[in-house]
Amino acid sequence: MNKLGLSKATPRLFACLLALAPLAPPRAAAEDSAAHSGEPRLHWNPAWPHFRPIGYWLTGASVLGAIGATVLLKYPDDPRWRGGILFDDALRDLLRARNPGARDAVRIASDVTLLTSIAQIAIIDSAILPFLDGSPGVAAQLSLINAQAFALNILIATLLFKAVARERPLIPDCKRDPNFDPLCDTGAYASFPSSHTSNAFTAAGLTCIHHAHLPIYGSKAWDVAACAESLALATATGLFRIIGDRHHTTDVLLGAAIGFSIGYFYPWLWHYRYGESAAAKPGEHKETGSLTVLPLPTGLSLSGSF
Repeated sequence: MNKLGLSKATPRLFACLLALAPLAPPRAAAEDSAAHSGEPRLHWNPAWPHFRPIGYWLTGASVLGAIGATVLLKYPDDPRWRGGILFDDALRDLLRARNPGARDAVRIASDVTLLTSIAQIAIIDSAILPFLDGSPGVAAQLSLINAQAFALNILIATLLFKAVARERPLIPDCKRDPNFDPLCDTGAYASFPSSHTSNAFTAAGLTCIHHAHLPIYGSKAWDVAACAESLALATATGLFRIIGDRHHTTDVLLGAAIGFSIGYFYPWLWHYRYGESAAAKPGEHKETGSLTVLPLPTGLSLSGSF
């Protein structure tokens, strides 16, 4: 009998509940679209450079590089880095789930929060809503920017996996007891960084930067909420990876830093820094508001006015 009272269906039920809530388009966006008389709400600021040929080359090179690193670079026979540093061991003892069934449930939850954050920015915010708004050009630009950011993040994470070869925190327990965990033989030296976390924070960075410059949801309040929601999902993903005993806390923190830097600052550097946010249609008064995300030693600071 499961000591935690978790049935086999519990992880799937938890996954469904997590997935359904964030994906519903906000009511404000629907009302704003209904208020239009055929004029698209979303416009790509002419001052923002469109996706350039070098972007296609970098995206393709990142994808091929990640595939090549996965196939051609082999993990060493022994890890190059064992054990925790700083607060890793203390937080592992405090947070990790002791029961294998609970660890599996939490890992499923981390998959769901990751996929939800990616689906939100890649499918709903960057494709479906712009197309419904009658702005296929905006949808194309956002989708290309997203693809470039995710490809670069995956390349960096894959190279660090192979170069650092850090042992996962549960491997010493697996060596003492091969039945300690169902994933004892899976990716033993792929702890650093947490790629779940880096991808989730890439999605969060993209969500925050896109919503800061485009009225995707038709309301500054909803656009700030989208950024906050994506950061919450990314933070939950990282926390679940620690509770599920797949990563040290430092793996998660570095993954978050890499992912958010790529997702937020990379599009700003290539596109958004060249012009103001397109918070209203040309000729209309812009809605007053601002959205700022700043990295702090203890995490991320999100502030907005609207």
